[in-house]
Amino acid sequence: MPLPPTIVLLGAPGTGAQALRDALHAQLAPGSAQILCNPGLPSEGVVDASLILLMGLDLPCPTSERAAQEAADARLRADLTQVGMGYRVVYGHGEQRIANALNAIKNIASSTYPSSARGNFDSDSGSSTRTAARLRAWNCEKCSDPECEHRLFTALMGRDTGST
Repeated sequence: MPLPPTIVLLGAPGTGAQALRDALHAQLAPGSAQILCNPGLPSEGVVDASLILLMGLDLPCPTSERAAQEAADARLRADLTQVGMGYRVVYGHGEQRIANALNAIKNIASSTYPSSARGNFDSDSGSSTRTAARLRAWNCEKCSDPECEHRLFTALMGRDTGST
C-alpha cells in the first residue's frame, strides 16, 4: 500500500505553521496524510511533498520582528523557486486559515483522487458534528469507485480511439 500524501507547511517565524499543523491533525483522519512542519530546505520531505503550503504574513507581528520575518519569508520563497517546487500561500486568521488550508488540500486531492476527495475537504469547521477529512492512501487499483473507474476507462478509450 502506498504511503499517504505528504503535506509540508513552511513559514517564517511567527506565521502560525505549527498551529496550522496541529489544527490539520485534528481535522484530518489519522493516517490520511503526513504533515511536516518547517522541515528545512532542501529536505526529502519537501521534495516528495504532494502539497507545500507557505504561511502568509498576515498574522500580527511585533514591529521589531517584522523585518526578520519578511526576510525569512523571502528566503523561503527564493529557496522553493530555486529548487523548482510549487507552493500555495495560506492566509487568514484562526478558523479561516484552517479553511483556506483545507481548500488547498481539497484542490490537490480532487485532481489526484477526484471521486474520493469530493465533499471530504469542505470546510465546515464551525459545525459541532465535524466529519474528518480523508485523503485516500491507495491508488486506483484498490479504489473500486464505479464513477471513478468509468471516467478513467472512458478517458482511456477516448484517447486510444482519437489517436488511431
